[in-house]
Amino acid sequence: MARWVPILPLSLLLAACAGSDGAGSSGEEMQTIAVSMTDELRFEPDAFTVSAGEMVRFEVTNDGESAHEFLIGDEAAQAEFEEAMQGGMDHETKVGVSLDPGQTESFEYTFDEAGNLLAGCHEPGHYDGGMVATITITD
Repeated sequence: MARWVPILPLSLLLAACAGSDGAGSSGEEMQTIAVSMTDELRFEPDAFTVSAGEMVRFEVTNDGESAHEFLIGDEAAQAEFEEAMQGGMDHETKVGVSLDPGQTESFEYTFDEAGNLLAGCHEPGHYDGGMVATITITD
């Protein structure tokens, strides 16, 4: 069973609304990025490049033997995730997934503007241990 993590304030959310046909709002096929989470505290791959305005489907698999998360946000959002996890809070979010060992889940995310974001795991010690991916959003 998936565990959900803290909800960010609406001003920080870049939530996506996707149809079930795999097509983005322009009718083009949606890019799918497969991500593996490992007990070596790594995401594979650990860097992604997407386009501003693009909706991406992330297919995230926990290949480890401990719980892991894949949560998208800027540095401030990552700090909020980290603080919330220190308090043991679990809530639903639209910016990622939290998975038990062996689980796979997909979610869609729209990257609104050019810049950089991070994906992080905030299980105790994981983010500080380097479980961070870089997301570059181009024009």
